[in-house]
Amino acid sequence: MSKVESVDHKVISGISANSGIAIGNIVCINSNRRKVLPKSISETEVDNHLKIFKDGRTALLDELSGMLDYLDEQSGSIIDTQKQIVLDSEVEKRVESLIKEELLSSDFAVYKTFCDFIERLKESGSELFRQRIVDLENLRDRFIDVICDDDKSFSIKKGTILVTKELSPTELVSLHAEGLSGLVMEKGGITSHAALIAQSLEIPCIVSAKSATSKAFNTKGVLDGREGVLILDPEKEILDKYKIKLKKLKKTQRRLLKNINEPSRTKSGTEFFLSANIEFESELNQLKKYNATNIGLLRTEGLLFSNKTEFDEQLRFYDSVILATEGSVTFRLFDVGGDKLNAKIPEEANPFLGWRGIRMLLDEKELLETQLKALLICAGKYKGRVKILVPMISVEEEIIALKAIIEELQSKLRNEGIKIDEKVALGAMIEVPSAALNAKNLAKHLDFMSIGTNDLTQYTMAVDRGNEKICSLYQQQHPAIWELIKITVEAAAKTNTEIAVCGELAGNVLGACGLVGLGIRNLSMISNAIPRIKEELISHNDSEFDELAESFLAASNTTQIKEIFEDWRVH
Repeated sequence: MSKVESVDHKVISGISANSGIAIGNIVCINSNRRKVLPKSISETEVDNHLKIFKDGRTALLDELSGMLDYLDEQSGSIIDTQKQIVLDSEVEKRVESLIKEELLSSDFAVYKTFCDFIERLKESGSELFRQRIVDLENLRDRFIDVICDDDKSFSIKKGTILVTKELSPTELVSLHAEGLSGLVMEKGGITSHAALIAQSLEIPCIVSAKSATSKAFNTKGVLDGREGVLILDPEKEILDKYKIKLKKLKKTQRRLLKNINEPSRTKSGTEFFLSANIEFESELNQLKKYNATNIGLLRTEGLLFSNKTEFDEQLRFYDSVILATEGSVTFRLFDVGGDKLNAKIPEEANPFLGWRGIRMLLDEKELLETQLKALLICAGKYKGRVKILVPMISVEEEIIALKAIIEELQSKLRNEGIKIDEKVALGAMIEVPSAALNAKNLAKHLDFMSIGTNDLTQYTMAVDRGNEKICSLYQQQHPAIWELIKITVEAAAKTNTEIAVCGELAGNVLGACGLVGLGIRNLSMISNAIPRIKEELISHNDSEFDELAESFLAASNTTQIKEIFEDWRVH
């Protein structure tokens, strides 16, 4: 990375990935990903290049292990996942094959192996996997740096606000140890690993900040994570105002944690439930801190990412999650495109509208049945605590087909004398407009519905949320989204079906208040959002929430909705 000089602009705007305020000196850097050209070697050099690869792998693993000292368990699991990738037998087999059979140098063998994997992820149709590409690119580049004995790391002074195109988890961990106070990235989304670690380390962060590295310059600045802005060279009046805000923020954070054990009831006495969205097993330790009894969404794609799809591996993971929690756990079936499973699958023109989620699972019967069998056995051990959530439902026939498979598996397990939960809850993600509009018919086959506002927004607004050029159109608070949620809520009420929301809208104060106003009492979000949401929900009565939801539905654009909410909070 190299220092970048830029023209003077006073404000850089982006999307809030983590709230908070940072005041400090701005350092602007530019990151360029490595490109390694093919280099042929002779047969006599093979053994030496195999040794270089293995020695480099050991050195990289030591470097990653050293980073764990700076992290809590939630963020540490991200580094552990990177270690698993480095140690993956398929990676080793592929690299050694390129060196031995194709007589290619160790650095290019590593480069090509990782690039092939990254290309498959790009076409996976999974936003979660696409957000992990920057992690893999950095892991690849660091691996090559180690092999080539080429240290390209950089250091910062304590209190620095960093502006960059993108940043990997390992880079962020290192910079945090040096005293990083704020982060602005041109690329990445709010679910990127860098953003997740920024949340865990409580670093104010904004992403999708267009042309940030060309606008920023090395001066004093103020980063407002909540508003998604970086103010360059602020005047004394603005600086003093933010210093006061920073003191109030620290006081608020102490108050939020103090209120976390208060009853989860509105001022009218109506009970609500705040659950956690979980991706990594080590995040389970956050549940007690934030008083989250249930897991409203457990993403299982990490098992695919780390090649842990065998029956025993899955069952062990599901058991460990249940044992670490007190309440129910909603396990979402694998939500990913099929090319992650099979490199021979032809590339799709638009994977987000392609063979993914339940569409892929119904075709990949062995994968689906292995996961279902592990979940059904887990449900039998812990009756009433396992819920199965189906992703990407768009037509009723998909649910009917899945239920037939579940019933067949339950019958087999019963015949084998294995305990099952006859009433294991089955739910569907409502994340496609057709599912929301047809929710009254889908609900007849379901025990619960969970609204995934992330994809529902993407498909309703026809916007790729990973595309920085149009990210401003990714509006989860748009009136059309509220209308689809209302239709789904009404369908749930008519069919007496449980309803929840597990998308980012639930972890947003505006969103949570509007959802409660529409009658939704189950909200699932990232753990550290729970204190802020809870404080807001216990501060109002039901009629206020109802009035707010009605105003949202009457609005014609997102700007109006934000204005309505700010006015509502004041009064």
